[in-house]
Amino acid sequence: MNIDLCHVRNPLIGWDIQVTVKADVGEKIASARIDVNGFPEFDQQLPTPLNAWHKTLVQQGTYPGENKVLVTITNDQGEQTTDEDDWE
Repeated sequence: MNIDLCHVRNPLIGWDIQVTVKADVGEKIASARIDVNGFPEFDQQLPTPLNAWHKTLVQQGTYPGENKVLVTITNDQGEQTTDEDDWE
């Protein structure tokens, strides 16, 4: 799995968090979970396994302050791949 995770300051409040995932050859994306500062903000089994997936969460986390995002992707074989981003 190839996970691209980034954050951009939202002009209203908090951060916009963008997650893009591309499956490696021979695997598919079956489910995704996004935790922001220790709280689950997205947790979903996908209706059909996908080759690529994208999700944007808006107005998340705190500004100013410490933030941490943890992304967990499960493939169609039950294997998990994680990525995290933290910033102040």
